[in-house]
Amino acid sequence: MKKYPGIPMRFAHTGVTQYAPENTLEAFKKAAELGCEGIELDIQLSGDGEIIVTHNEDLGHMTFDKRHDELKEMTVEQIKQVDIPYRDALKLKYPPYPWTEHTGGLRVKVPEEHPENRVTHLITFPEFDEWLSTVDYDINIEVEFKVRGMCKRMDEILAKSKNVSRYILFSGEFDVLEEMQEHYRKNGKPKGLRLGANIRVINEETMDFVKRSDLYEVGLDNEAFTGKDVEMFENMGIKVFSNLGDYPEWWEQICKTGVTAFKTNYPDAYTEWWLKNE
Repeated sequence: MKKYPGIPMRFAHTGVTQYAPENTLEAFKKAAELGCEGIELDIQLSGDGEIIVTHNEDLGHMTFDKRHDELKEMTVEQIKQVDIPYRDALKLKYPPYPWTEHTGGLRVKVPEEHPENRVTHLITFPEFDEWLSTVDYDINIEVEFKVRGMCKRMDEILAKSKNVSRYILFSGEFDVLEEMQEHYRKNGKPKGLRLGANIRVINEETMDFVKRSDLYEVGLDNEAFTGKDVEMFENMGIKVFSNLGDYPEWWEQICKTGVTAFKTNYPDAYTEWWLKNE
């Protein structure tokens, strides 16, 4: 495991999806193996009230067989029995730009081909938390709430967790963000827990939310902010995380703006680029 001080923290967006389907334990394990400073994952709610690590409210985007079973109508056990195939689930190894033009022919190690019949399964957030306890270095986890109604169950999980200070709970949906802020104003946060908000752009509406909220970090879209914006948020005591922007011109910019972290679909490719250009 290598560390690269002086660059924004690398948050593997839904894990390392060149090696396993998104939001799966295998994709998260690869992020830890690469030494990523962070992982971003998504959570939904099952029909029997458990938090499931996945992006959508149904399973269609994970199974590739046109099944659209809604999680809210399924139990945890039913969800965990659904096979998630590796085949066609992996994202491009290289970012979608002329790679050799920008790197002088640099090539990142290509993962071994996965057998077409290989499958995995979704996990619950308690199962993720259990695995996280085995990671033996300082890693941060962004947990994106995709729907309302999960705060109470999250509190129950965090009450038994050894990883509270590793978590940043956030959302990109403002109704969910408002619910989270209200919940923790009323009930208090567990010691060490951090809150974030993926506001994407800076405007009057988003800044109104920021100024009245308890936030450790805000997420901003690539090319939607400058170094002066990062400085403004830092003066407010708030970190800036860049949302993706997986191309060398933006990678170069974020290294200059002073962002705290960078969410990427290509953590290994980004690291190879940085080492070549530092």
